[in-house]
Amino acid sequence: MGETTFPYPAQQNKSKKTKLLVIVGAIILALVVVGFIIASRPKDTDEKKDTTTTPTEEPSPTEKPKIEKTEVTIQVLNGTGTPGQAGTAVKALEEAGYSTDNIKSDNAEEYDHTVTTIEVRAGFEEIANDIKDILESTFDEITVSSSTLDEDSEFDVVVVTGGEIYKAESSSSSSSESSSSSSSSSSSSSSESPTSTPSPTP
Repeated sequence: MGETTFPYPAQQNKSKKTKLLVIVGAIILALVVVGFIIASRPKDTDEKKDTTTTPTEEPSPTEKPKIEKTEVTIQVLNGTGTPGQAGTAVKALEEAGYSTDNIKSDNAEEYDHTVTTIEVRAGFEEIANDIKDILESTFDEITVSSSTLDEDSEFDVVVVTGGEIYKAESSSSSSSESSSSSSSSSSSSSSESPTSTPSPTP
């Protein structure tokens, strides 16, 4: 009687190997999935951090350099012919902090300015508004000119005073005064030339 073979143990070993391969494959697949998840998570969090914590920076406005009052050059012109009117404006500006050395006064070419005007070089608009505020207590009406001085202007600011036009004394009163004085010295006055009317003090 020959030996009998039993195939069952061989099949059992084969099934064990198959199960082992399945388990190993499942473990490898699980590791791959877990690794992919771990690798992808930091990117998501970084993107979320970037979108939530990084605000859009707005460009800050450029600050204009501050102009010192003591460095501003000003010309004040008497625009009405009233004696001492420009000097009154100069005094008000000096008391407000503007330098005496940088303020010049003179008479305007015409004495027909009913409104005080302020004209400045480009970039001195704030100074114009400051001077307007200072002179409002002295002059009834003040305007800041829309035009600007030339860049090569000697002055940063030009103020032309305005208001009631100054009128000299009437000729009748002046003639009566001159006639009374001439009666006492008619001989001497006839030889002298007439005195010209002086320009008003700025």
